[in-house]
Amino acid sequence: MRTPRARSVSLWLLLACLCACHPAVDPDSERARQANELSRNLMSPFCPGRTIADCSSPDAAAVREEIREALAAGESQETIQKRIEARFGDHVIGVPKGGIGWALPIGVLVAGAGLLVVALVRSVRRQGATEPPIPPELERELARELDDVERR
Repeated sequence: MRTPRARSVSLWLLLACLCACHPAVDPDSERARQANELSRNLMSPFCPGRTIADCSSPDAAAVREEIREALAAGESQETIQKRIEARFGDHVIGVPKGGIGWALPIGVLVAGAGLLVVALVRSVRRQGATEPPIPPELERELARELDDVERR
């Protein structure tokens, strides 16, 4: 039977082996992640409505390769993005730059939802108001007829 000390030594040895065997963060995979992120944030000038990452054009593939090579050369994502924006224009910007770029679409959605709620409330109120009340004479006559039906 093992002693508690032998168990803890075994545990520490196992932990040391696992740490030694575990690979460090691969710089190539980190660059690939950055390249993918950057190409997803830029709209393709070759495929309207698609990002550079999603565009199947050979020109978009060349831009993706350019991004990978620039990241491998040590350029920052911001520098690469600015160079691509300068070359293709502002229409490649896929992510809003300022607060207004985020606030405007959200504000439009909130205003649209508010207008929809107001329209639905008005619609429900109109439906209830369009039914005329039953005149008292008709109510009495209906009550008499129901009594007659129940007696039979």
